[in-house]
Amino acid sequence: MENLFYSLLSSRQLTFVNMVMGALLFIVLLFQFFGKNSRDERGRKIIGKASIAALICFAVLATLFSHYMQYIAMLEPANGQAPVLDAYLAVNAVQLIFNITAAVEIVGIQILKHKE
Repeated sequence: MENLFYSLLSSRQLTFVNMVMGALLFIVLLFQFFGKNSRDERGRKIIGKASIAALICFAVLATLFSHYMQYIAMLEPANGQAPVLDAYLAVNAVQLIFNITAAVEIVGIQILKHKE
């Protein structure tokens, strides 16, 4: 499982997919932030609550991914050379944190719109 997770995060193809997904999620967030429904007090309250949930999600994910990166950096390679973090791993980790955080915010806004 660990090798699968590492190979996925260090994949160049996943970097492109992550980038496209991040751009699409960001566009959706912009529409939700500047849409007609978010201009009134109720819309701002919904966005505020969803933003708090997204911030908590970001804090948890950033902590988990930073510990995972530290774990990868501390592994001893079999050939005795210094451990090297793959650049794609770092880029994908940061992009994945953004994508998940944006998705949590989008879903939170949608749930709160239907709930309130």
